[in-house]
Amino acid sequence: MTKQPNILMIYADQMRYDCAGFSGNPDVKTPHLDRLANEGTCFDEAFTSYPLCTPFRASLLTGKYAHKAGLYSNHFPIDTDQPSLAPILNARGYRSGYIGKWHLYGGPKPGFVPPGPDRMGFDHFVGYNRGHYYMDAIFYRDTDQPYRCRRYEPDFQTDHTIEFMQSARAKGDPFLAYVCFGPPHFPMDMPEHWRRMYDPDKITLPKGTPNPELQKRRAQERTARDFDGDDNFGERSKADKIEGQDPEIETEAQIRKFVAEYYGMISNVDHNVGRLLNWLDAQGIAEDTIVVFFSDHGDMLGQHGSYCGIKRQAYRASAQVPLLIRYPGTFAAGKRVTSLVDVAVDTMPTLLEACGAEVPDSVQGTSYLSLLEGAEDIPTRDHVQFELMKADFGGRSERHVKPERGIRTPDWLYVRKQDRPLYLFDQTADRDELINLVDDPAFGAVQAELDARVVRNMEETGDAWGLEMAFPPPGFMTHAEGAAYLETTVKPAAIEVP
Repeated sequence: MTKQPNILMIYADQMRYDCAGFSGNPDVKTPHLDRLANEGTCFDEAFTSYPLCTPFRASLLTGKYAHKAGLYSNHFPIDTDQPSLAPILNARGYRSGYIGKWHLYGGPKPGFVPPGPDRMGFDHFVGYNRGHYYMDAIFYRDTDQPYRCRRYEPDFQTDHTIEFMQSARAKGDPFLAYVCFGPPHFPMDMPEHWRRMYDPDKITLPKGTPNPELQKRRAQERTARDFDGDDNFGERSKADKIEGQDPEIETEAQIRKFVAEYYGMISNVDHNVGRLLNWLDAQGIAEDTIVVFFSDHGDMLGQHGSYCGIKRQAYRASAQVPLLIRYPGTFAAGKRVTSLVDVAVDTMPTLLEACGAEVPDSVQGTSYLSLLEGAEDIPTRDHVQFELMKADFGGRSERHVKPERGIRTPDWLYVRKQDRPLYLFDQTADRDELINLVDDPAFGAVQAELDARVVRNMEETGDAWGLEMAFPPPGFMTHAEGAAYLETTVKPAAIEVP
């Protein structure tokens, strides 16, 4: 492929695969995403190897597993001295623009990301390092002057994305436009008409939600361990609990309210996807533009005895994500792909190959371009890895002291800690992953084979059980410290914009 198409990447933070019309959800309304799926290719078995924000972002830009990209926990800065997506496309004449949450500049909250290497090659930037303040948002441009907007954040970020694409068109350059919406990641801050869009009593909860007995057992385990991080279902530290991060939602009524509001956020994301698609149509460039819609991870939504708002799990609820790609006249339309894809490491080489750019030797992902161009669904990989690194921030936040590794194949999901296996699920007979077969003698041979593959994957990708990033990262702030800094220092200096 020699043509240099425009690229529009739309990233919804913490959106589950099964929370959209195109994935068969009976409740949530996503007409524009459904349109994108019908006009493009929908990946029904897309996963992320590290379902956590910062590691995913690092993998997406570099095409490397989080441990090789050197960023496998939140709050740490990325190593900018490695090949990544934007500089490669810039060298081919693209204008690259990033809008939204960056989360690759270490600990500052909200955080000005200075022009230059820290923006990983993006030459236009309207965003901030970290924060989820959707109704009273702060962002920066090319200086450390903060701007404050009280409109709903995805709405004005869509405006900025259109503004960037328009400016690139005026110069006659192909563009790489990358917009990262904060929602549907909690907190559940949104305009009231989106909040009230779904009736909590009428939605269909995911299978196994809630599970009172499992929730009771998990609560007892969390209390007994005093949040020591060994149980990743309750990954909150005492500091998290005080600061009100991962919402403590466990009853059915609480879960229903959370899910209903989560759906409202998704419908707003869908609304803004529609605005972007309509703009491409109005400009007459839809056929010249690759549109990619994706997420970094899902949300447990109370499934498997976990809290709402939790990710960092190998379960489908956390690791399976939407992936929709449209390029009219070039990529297959109306195609459903059931082959496994790792969105984190496979997307960068796919886009480079689609643009005729050379894929760096450092890339560990596998291009899935053949799945987009051809009528057949011939797998490009036979498994997706899962990794969760050790993250102990001295009891201050996001504590998880025992890492996990795993493997997902078309037939099985297997996950272990270093000292013991955790779970084994039959993906054919138990797609909802409710029956744990780990250490069942009847599946001993399967478990042994998968265990050996996990070890082999670690060896082949340069992974190790003892990997841990040194605490504290540069500029580290707890969520409480970041919120205080925002109120006392950033907002008083901010310029109000409509």
